[in-house]
Amino acid sequence: MTGYRLGVALPGNRASAAVLDPDGRLVVALEREIDKLGEFLDAVLAAAVPHGITPAMIEHVIFAVTDLSVLDDLAAETGSWRGWPGRLARVAAVRLGAATTSIPPLALWPQDLRERVAVASTCLSGGAMLDGSDYEPLDIEGLLAFARRISGTVGAVAITGVFSSVTPRHELAAADVLREELGPATAILLSHEFGGIGLIERENATVLQAALTSPTAEEATKLLAAVSRRGMGYAEVFLARGDGTIATLDNAVTHPLSLLGATDTTTAIGASVLAGHRDALVGMTNVDGTLRAVCALTDGVPRMTVGHTKVAGVATGLSVPALVPIFGEIEDGIDRAKDAPGDLPLVLVGPGARDFAQSLRHNLAGTLAVTCPSGAEAAAAVGAAAAPVGGEARRIVPLNSPRLAEIRSAVREAARASAMRAGADPQRVTVVSVDEQPLAYLSEPTVVMRVRACGPPRVGWMTAKTKVVATTREENR
Repeated sequence: MTGYRLGVALPGNRASAAVLDPDGRLVVALEREIDKLGEFLDAVLAAAVPHGITPAMIEHVIFAVTDLSVLDDLAAETGSWRGWPGRLARVAAVRLGAATTSIPPLALWPQDLRERVAVASTCLSGGAMLDGSDYEPLDIEGLLAFARRISGTVGAVAITGVFSSVTPRHELAAADVLREELGPATAILLSHEFGGIGLIERENATVLQAALTSPTAEEATKLLAAVSRRGMGYAEVFLARGDGTIATLDNAVTHPLSLLGATDTTTAIGASVLAGHRDALVGMTNVDGTLRAVCALTDGVPRMTVGHTKVAGVATGLSVPALVPIFGEIEDGIDRAKDAPGDLPLVLVGPGARDFAQSLRHNLAGTLAVTCPSGAEAAAAVGAAAAPVGGEARRIVPLNSPRLAEIRSAVREAARASAMRAGADPQRVTVVSVDEQPLAYLSEPTVVMRVRACGPPRVGWMTAKTKVVATTREENR
């Protein structure tokens, strides 16, 4: 039987792993301090043997990493599998919207980071209006001249257009021009794919993603090699993202900022899976049996931050899990973690969950009950293995548009397409949420429409081959 999922969480110098069967039941859980990833994978596979699970039966392997230490400000550890290495690709930034130069591209970045990342930047005519019409004509000649200037000097180009959240038409056209001139070796990233409405935050996130793409791809290749060398060559490898979903390696390396907060998110999801609670509080513990943070679960996923998130001193529209750090006063942290009044179950997970649970003499204020489920130590890996593949689309939608129904339908389809590009099974992708938030500062009624779609990982190569063989045999009878 195939269809097993292996989740591996790598938070710092400890790791956890979990094997789920095709029905999502936990079969193997392991958590320990490790030195080498390969040795840990060997130990996990050895623990699976008594359950009749061989490496060839594992269809999906999902890694959750704790940080992106290519940005030296984010983590101290660099140069090992525990985080991405301390290097950044050189990037050129293109802004489409020549009338927006009051704040030039990257002007608000810390100077040292800007000097490390940016080879060149330019502001050219282009972009969209709120109604989808052209903000300015796209400057094709300017794009060609800029491409010739940077050719051979950059690893990636980040393109950001005014109101590309309404229509990405000019971003896509600019990408075609630059790709033709620079060749396939230069990565081209488009801001409308990374969410966020504000021009500056969206531009910042796109440039950071571009800088991270090349080194992240190198490290992802190492993870793939570690999996293949252990007899799991038919398994597809995914990376967990901070929003509670997973994506294939090739998709994830072009969206590296989405990996931030992944182990915290998968820990919360794992707590939900293990305890059977969709709405609860999750207490995350340290190995010494202390509580490090609390977060709120809503419908099985952690509450996310709202507003701007700074990454290495750069403002972005990125959302990360809304954790409340615990510094002594546990009840106060529990109260601040809630997004609504009322008591909730508290699920303890992490390497010190059992020790912390045993240290409690009474239920904590603000909780209905405190539980420490079986497999709590490996919750981060359980959550990685159980998470769906996801995609998202955000667009600014004028409510007075005569094409309103068509636009809304297109955004839903864009979310489904995003999930499929991330590796979701095309036959089982569904829209899981639609949110429309009004933009109050505009004269015409306008909303930001955010659609999320999810589905299970697509069928692995070995499973697909087995199904084809079985179908062929049936037809030949």
